[in-house]
Amino acid sequence: MFMGVVGPYDEKRVCKIKCVSGRWVGPLCSLEHDSSRFQSMFRPCTLQSLGKNTLLTYRGRKITPSPELEFPHGSELSARCDRPGKFKLLGDSTLTCTNAKWTGRFPVCIRTNYYSNYSVDAPPALDWWLAGGKGRVNASGDLILLPGSILHLDCLFPRLHGNPTWTWTSSYRQYPTGWAIQRRARELRYRLSLYYAKPEDTGTFTCTAPSGHDNHLSITVKDVTCPPVVGEEPLQVHGDSVTLGAALTFSCPEGYSLRGTDKITCLPSGEWGSPVPWCQVVHCPVLVAEEPSLQLQSANTSYQGAAVFSCLSGFRLSGRSVLHCTANGTWSEPVPTCHEVLCPAVQAPQHGQVTGAATRRVGEAITFTCTPGFVVRGHALAFCTHDGVWSHPAPQCESRGKGNDLT
Repeated sequence: MFMGVVGPYDEKRVCKIKCVSGRWVGPLCSLEHDSSRFQSMFRPCTLQSLGKNTLLTYRGRKITPSPELEFPHGSELSARCDRPGKFKLLGDSTLTCTNAKWTGRFPVCIRTNYYSNYSVDAPPALDWWLAGGKGRVNASGDLILLPGSILHLDCLFPRLHGNPTWTWTSSYRQYPTGWAIQRRARELRYRLSLYYAKPEDTGTFTCTAPSGHDNHLSITVKDVTCPPVVGEEPLQVHGDSVTLGAALTFSCPEGYSLRGTDKITCLPSGEWGSPVPWCQVVHCPVLVAEEPSLQLQSANTSYQGAAVFSCLSGFRLSGRSVLHCTANGTWSEPVPTCHEVLCPAVQAPQHGQVTGAATRRVGEAITFTCTPGFVVRGHALAFCTHDGVWSHPAPQCESRGKGNDLT
C-alpha cells in the first residue's frame, strides 16, 4: 500500500499494485476515502485498427495494431503517411495514451492528386529530392535535413490550371519558387528550392493550389549523429560514419555466427535503427551414440572441437573415430558405426572333427579332435582374436603309425 495523488484535484487516495497472471497491474486506488474498493486509475490503451496508408511507430519501431497489443498510460505513438507528400495527413501526428483513451485527433491519410491524374479537386502532391547533403523522413513524417543540404521541393500541379503558391513559417529568409526548368517537369512541378540549409530554415512549407487545396511538409534542419558503435569482441564493424542516414555493417570471423541484423542505419531521432548484433561461437549438434556397441568417449561441440568414438570389445569401427566441428556448424564426418568382429568359418580336418565351429565371436574358442587311429599335428585349440582371425591355423590329423615308421 502507498499514498497516491489522483484525480483532477490531486486528491489523496490509498493505492496498491497487484500481480495478476505474472504481470503487475495498477496502480489500483480506492474510490473513496477509507474505502476497501480499488480500481485501476491509469489503464492502458489498445489500438484496434489503423487507417490505410498510415504508419504508426512506438519508441522508434513500426507497430501493427492488434487487440492484444496494450500501450501503458503515458505512451506516445507517432503517425505519418507511408509516402509523405504523396498523401496528406489529416489529424495529429502524435497520439498519447491517457487512462485507456488516446488524446488527439486520430490521423488519417488521404490521397492527393498524384493518384487522380493530378485533378484540381484534390490536394496537390509534394515531391522532394536532394541535390546535396542528406535527409530522412522521421517517425512523425517530418523531413530531417543535415545543415548544408540542398533541397528541391516540388508541388505537383498542372500548369495549365494556374500557378500554385508556396508559403512557409520560417522568417529566416525568402526561398526562390517557380516552375521547374527541365522540359518534362516544367508543366507539372512548381518548385521551391532551399540552398545550403541552416537550422533557421526549420519550419512548415505549404503549397496551395488555385482551387484552395493545400499540402505541406515540415522540415527540420539539424545536425543528427548517432552514438559511436563499439561491438563486443570478436564482432567486426564496417564503416565509421555516424551521421544521419549512415549505415554500419557487421560480420563475424570464421567459427562465429552473427546474432541480430547485419546492418543498422542512423535514424533522424539520433538512434540506430536496430540493436547492435553480437557474435556467437558456432556449435555443432549434440552427438548421440545410438548403437549399444558404439561409445562416445568425449565431445566438444564448439567450433574446432572434436568428438571421439570407439567400439566395445568384439566390434570394429567403420568410419572416422575422430570428428571435428566445422565453421558452418556441421561435423566433418558422419557418425561412425560398429560392426561385430567374426572369425571365418573353419572346416574340420580330414579324419577329424571341430567343436564350436558355429561360434566365431572374439574370445571364443574351437577345438579339434581326430578319429581313432589318428593324432592331431598342430594346435588342438584356437581362439578368435580381435583382428578377426584365429589364433592358430587348423591342425592336421595323421595316422598314428606314420610318424614311427623309420624304414
